[in-house]
Amino acid sequence: MNRETKKALTKQQLIASATALFRENGIHNTDLKSIAADAGVSVVTFYKYFDSKDTLVREIANDELNNLFDRIMAIADSPDLTILDKIKAFATLTATAQKKIATTYGPEMITLLETDDAHIRAVADTRRDTFFTTIIEQGRSEGFFNADVSTAAIHVYIDMFMSYDRQKTIALAQGEIDIKTIDQQLEQLFFYGLMGYINVDKRAQLDQIRQQNRE
Repeated sequence: MNRETKKALTKQQLIASATALFRENGIHNTDLKSIAADAGVSVVTFYKYFDSKDTLVREIANDELNNLFDRIMAIADSPDLTILDKIKAFATLTATAQKKIATTYGPEMITLLETDDAHIRAVADTRRDTFFTTIIEQGRSEGFFNADVSTAAIHVYIDMFMSYDRQKTIALAQGEIDIKTIDQQLEQLFFYGLMGYINVDKRAQLDQIRQQNRE
């Protein structure tokens, strides 16, 4: 085994040990000595790979974010999905990823990704904005978004819709509505608004696309 391969394996083992300990004890309650011991290396060796426990945590978080946003941008760039399909897929993917991250590393990692680390938050916001910009450009080119409405306003509106979509699980749990009905109603709200108004020609076009997607 050459030196570079051995270094890569040692780093992988440190990350694997940290992941297991974070899941068992939480990030805050896990110190770097425990990580090094679990990985079978000295603290001195740990410092050859990471400046601190926080550095290791940040690298894990960045890797998770990059993997997530690579999948998100694959959705955004897909030529076969409508705007609504992409937004729904984004909401589903992020919710699933959050659950996986919480299960793998413990709930503290979700807090870190969302609020605690300014660097990670900035990276996440930038990648997220790239997704929104991509689908908003598609929506404008296809005539699905009102030309008089700013990109910032559309961004906020889509974000609101995604939040509503995630809340449907509450209604389902309470037995208020079936999933097919609530999906159709959210779709109706997204494109037509609370007043249900839209240009007649555009509404006919959207209805045709929606019908084709269901067939």
